[in-house]
Amino acid sequence: MNNPRQITTLRAAAVISSTIIGVGILSFPRFMAAAGGSSAPFIAFCGVVFSFLCYWLLVSLCRRFPKDSLFVFSKALIGRHPATVFTAVIMIMFIMLTGLTVRQFGDVATTVLYKKTPIEATIFLMLLTCLLSSRRNIVKFSYIHFFYLPLIISSILVTILISLKSVDLLNLQPVLMTPTPEFWKGVREASYLFQSSFVIVLLIPFMEKPGQAVRAGALAIVISGAIYVLIVIASVGMFGSEETKLLIYPTLEMARSTAFGEGFLERLDALFMIIWVISVYTTVYTTYYISAYLLQVLFGFRDQHMAASLLLPLMFTLSLLPSNVFESYQWALHLGNAGMFLLLGYPLLLWSAYLIRRFRKEAAS
Repeated sequence: MNNPRQITTLRAAAVISSTIIGVGILSFPRFMAAAGGSSAPFIAFCGVVFSFLCYWLLVSLCRRFPKDSLFVFSKALIGRHPATVFTAVIMIMFIMLTGLTVRQFGDVATTVLYKKTPIEATIFLMLLTCLLSSRRNIVKFSYIHFFYLPLIISSILVTILISLKSVDLLNLQPVLMTPTPEFWKGVREASYLFQSSFVIVLLIPFMEKPGQAVRAGALAIVISGAIYVLIVIASVGMFGSEETKLLIYPTLEMARSTAFGEGFLERLDALFMIIWVISVYTTVYTTYYISAYLLQVLFGFRDQHMAASLLLPLMFTLSLLPSNVFESYQWALHLGNAGMFLLLGYPLLLWSAYLIRRFRKEAAS
């Protein structure tokens, strides 16, 4: 590769956006309704804003080292051994995240799409597809996301816009709520869906204009955040907050209840599920890619081929550990909590080390 900086700002935004829109889109309105009732869209919006602030904190630091990834310059800031430990912990988090994401995909697929297919087969095929995809370099990785994103966004938006005509505005009142513990719990849970925007630390060293990483993330979070907020508005507005709490997959029920063109498309759930499978693939592809990249960094492999292959049995085993769909969601929430402290706390630690070094350098000069 003669020019390593081949990823444009728009393509970086596509990677982040298609990663964020994934398996959680089916159950997201239930968590927001449980946290805020009719104020669920407001909580989802606050979660999007909070996610962007976390992203900004991370990228503002990475922009100061545009030639290196986070895992390289962190060694210079806090030392080789502490940086290695944090890299290993982040890798374990993304391995578990990949395993739980494909497990949630398997639960939905065997319930809705492939009722006679064993869940193990569904999970294994998704992981195998991501394994083969993860052997590509970072530039081809960005092209794959850029190719699928318009299809994902346009199809989901069409479903949402058609659903909005069935919304009862009374179900969305009152719109606002005071910041209670439940409110902050909902904001925190909403931000879990945006944790995979961490992929930007892999993209920055290959971006044509690394200084525009914040712009790329802002564009991606606005697009994916708007989709999530609109889905909450449509689901809660259509079913009401109390009924939304009782539905395992409110977004799927919303698509089932939506018709278009006087029977031309009697139900949109079939089309929606096809797009959902693609969106899950792009999400799992990213978390698998990050895990393989970190394993390569930790053990000094020449490329990601061996690292990606080694991860498949581990992720497959992890995905089968939860005994049912409710347990897998509980595991995902616990992992989201841990991920928030790690992906927010680690940049804060690096920022502190960077500012201390800068202060000492200025004092010495």
